[in-house]
Amino acid sequence: MKMTKYPYPIWPWQLSQGFPWPRLQFLRTSDPFRLDSGDVLPELLIAYEEWGQIGKGTPIIIFHALTGDSHVTRHTYQDSAGWWDNLVGFGKPIDLHQYHVISLNVLGGAMGSTGPHSPAEDGHPYGGRFPKLSLFDMARAAKILIDAVLGDRDKPLVIGGSMGGMMAYAYAMLYPETLRGILTIGSPIWHSPWAIAFHTVGRQAIMSDPYFNGGNYYLTGAYPSQGLALARMADMISYQSPKSMETKFGRLYQTPERDEFQITSYLRYQGQKLVRRFDANTYIRITEAMDRFDLREGDLSKLRNVPVWMVGITSDQLYPYDEIRQHANILRDAGINVRFETLHSPWGHDSFLVDIVPMGKILRRFLQVMSHAMVN
Repeated sequence: MKMTKYPYPIWPWQLSQGFPWPRLQFLRTSDPFRLDSGDVLPELLIAYEEWGQIGKGTPIIIFHALTGDSHVTRHTYQDSAGWWDNLVGFGKPIDLHQYHVISLNVLGGAMGSTGPHSPAEDGHPYGGRFPKLSLFDMARAAKILIDAVLGDRDKPLVIGGSMGGMMAYAYAMLYPETLRGILTIGSPIWHSPWAIAFHTVGRQAIMSDPYFNGGNYYLTGAYPSQGLALARMADMISYQSPKSMETKFGRLYQTPERDEFQITSYLRYQGQKLVRRFDANTYIRITEAMDRFDLREGDLSKLRNVPVWMVGITSDQLYPYDEIRQHANILRDAGINVRFETLHSPWGHDSFLVDIVPMGKILRRFLQVMSHAMVN
């Protein structure tokens, strides 16, 4: 059942973002949803948004990164900006004159979809009781939404950066016959110990917070804010690069009294900013799913008829450029049609979000080639 009204309580981190914002929609299913863990969710609620040539244009599915949501771009000039506002819009690389864009908040997410903050069967938030997820669980939930929105229309293209790209791999592995191709940006096919280490520190910071209470903090009035802020600070280091930090901050001080470096102030600010817009339990469940993801555990031959474009970011410290290129070669060796692109940028893992010109060129190439393939 499609809905425009959010049926659950609105939590502080949602309220601070103006949730539920205009044009946000929901799909509610009453069928039980079985997870890879063996646990069952009695129902699903998936938050999503649509833009552009709805019902007519070539469909594009965009999956968000770890702390993202469905709000990729604005719907009107009065709307708040989305996280890819400079790349998705009328006349932009993903041109809404031509495409029907769909984006959703992933299963387990903090901004509208079923997650740890949602009510369990007893009416209380799941909290620490929310089951462990896999990226394949998230992809299966996304398929329910995509089928409901697109029906028997054209096969979509799927695009994602960071975790969104890992979601695209999972979706393509499960449903190779239902899509035209995928573009993944700074996205590995499994997590290295290096990436797992950052998430381990983040989860430990949250679980060590005195207000965490085993994940059951929603009704206490006190949130594990310090732990979530520390998790974000650690992650922000991995999203930057030595060159980007040197360029942005150097050894400059934040105040004339020279009592704090600018980089220190920046990390604290980013930590507090995430606390205002995200949920700690969601961080735990989604990073666990990312860490456990390994595309090689499935049948890679299923991807042989799916064009796979992989983008490596030259300054990426979280998923280094050579690692992504190595993963592309592993897929090629499995007989998969892989095209490897390079995003030349000094801004680290976050380059796909902030370096608009080179990222836009890659998006245009991908869409041009895939559109030509559709015609032929």
